[in-house]
Amino acid sequence: MKRSRFTAIAIGIAAVAVIAVVAVLSTKGGGSTADVSQMQPVTVTGTALPRYPDSGADPAIGLSAPEISGFSFDGTPVSITADGKPKIIAILAHWCSHCQNDVELLTPYIQDNGMPPLVEFYAISTLADASSPNWPPSKWLKDWPVPTIADSSTSQAAQALGVSAFPFFVFITADGNVDFRFPGEVQPDVLYQAAITLANS
Repeated sequence: MKRSRFTAIAIGIAAVAVIAVVAVLSTKGGGSTADVSQMQPVTVTGTALPRYPDSGADPAIGLSAPEISGFSFDGTPVSITADGKPKIIAILAHWCSHCQNDVELLTPYIQDNGMPPLVEFYAISTLADASSPNWPPSKWLKDWPVPTIADSSTSQAAQALGVSAFPFFVFITADGNVDFRFPGEVQPDVLYQAAITLANS
């Protein structure tokens, strides 16, 4: 990874970011067994990334990102694989107010502008919990224009990406390595510019 590319993305996003909601993955989740569409089976191929640190350098930078295959809320297959295209993955929890803010701002922006054509954008809905606000996530994300995997009841996808807070973004290079991870809100234009930087790397 080129240091200048990483620094440009980090500075651009950090300049407008809001501190994310910290969440321990093992303390939430489950939801109602009747709402099976809110959670789906997930398959992770490859080595899980280390958990994002509370401080200091991110140990995942430069590591191969695991491939994740699953299903959307309606059962449509969604796979995030090493196919030679750079990727951005947004990991969201329906009860997280910062995630709600990001979805509210990003939805119309992406609908109007799309994403840079050389970058694939995915989302993962995780930690579905029927006792928490903004339930169900499938209703919340019904207009969300991004292919979304409904995570498993044990949050396999989120844990494989080393999530420590929400929202959480993972930037993956065309060769399948982690370029950058970031917890927190991000403005649509900043995310778009970061995507262009990633595409041109």
